[in-house]
Amino acid sequence: MSRVAINANRVWQVLSHPYLTLATRVGLGGIFIFSGIAKMPYLDRFAWSVNEYGILPHSLADAYAYSLPALEVALGILLLVGLFSRFSAFISIFVVLSFIIANSVALAQGDTIPYCGCFGDVRPLLIRHNLSLGIDFVLLAMAFQILFHRRDFLALGPWLSQKAAEAEEE
Repeated sequence: MSRVAINANRVWQVLSHPYLTLATRVGLGGIFIFSGIAKMPYLDRFAWSVNEYGILPHSLADAYAYSLPALEVALGILLLVGLFSRFSAFISIFVVLSFIIANSVALAQGDTIPYCGCFGDVRPLLIRHNLSLGIDFVLLAMAFQILFHRRDFLALGPWLSQKAAEAEEE
């Protein structure tokens, strides 16, 4: 076996390790829950922030801003408990891609948007969009890791499936 194949096999073993998937589920889920809850009391300010990017028409930007926090909390809970993990990771990819698009547009416009709104008013991110973009790519990698990992470790979904199968057998 070649050295490249051995190294690729080791990388795959690390990326598919159940503890890593548990850590990414807890990390991504926790970030989504915190972010969604932090935005909820300040939805009007978050909607203003989304409109500042100028990517979407006003009505779509408002719809996005008012629905995103609830979606983040729902995805976070599902990821945290391990229920519909792969589906939640799949949807998370699109949510994070929307963040990447917004930060990319902000960079292309000269990084003139002062307030991210990522964590509401609880933790304003007053960092440059290129740093926020880096964080977004880490979140994207976490979502892909959950999506492509086939085994669920300490997840509620497989346990419920097993209990349902046992109930059908009886």
